[in-house]
Amino acid sequence: MTHVGRRRAAGGLALVATAALAGCVPSAPRPSAAPASTTVTVPGCPTVVVDPVRRALVDFTDFVVHRGVTYSSRPDAPQRLTQAQLGPEVFRVSCTYSSLNQLTQSELPEATEHSAGFIPARSPVFEVKGWPTSCRLAAQHDGSWFVYLADADTADASRAAECALDPGRSTQDARS
Repeated sequence: MTHVGRRRAAGGLALVATAALAGCVPSAPRPSAAPASTTVTVPGCPTVVVDPVRRALVDFTDFVVHRGVTYSSRPDAPQRLTQAQLGPEVFRVSCTYSSLNQLTQSELPEATEHSAGFIPARSPVFEVKGWPTSCRLAAQHDGSWFVYLADADTADASRAAECALDPGRSTQDARS
């Protein structure tokens, strides 16, 4: 019985020696498998494909989308609005893109209807009295009220739509 035990020990030493020698010989490089893409689904937001190789943290502008129009605000210039200046609630935000980007750290699809840059999901967006909703909207985030002006996109740049800037024009558009 002692003899069998010695054979196993000798065989084990040979195996260890062979493994040690194999480590000295350079092995052929193995192609590394690329990390797999996954999808992230957040209620109210579009599905995002997360590609671990391509990461993107985006610095968003303060925006909201309603009826296919993008409205922008300046986060460095919050507005002082009172309840008396707010009209009725128009809609609630479905997706906050800055939060979605922070969660996925991935490139996001185009902004969807009722999505926003910074307004928290499920927060209300209001009319601004005296302005048609096609020109101005208002919402609150980070403890301040913001007025959102409809954008007029051109081939060169995005700027505020004329109706969002001219109060005389806003009442004329409201009658139309």
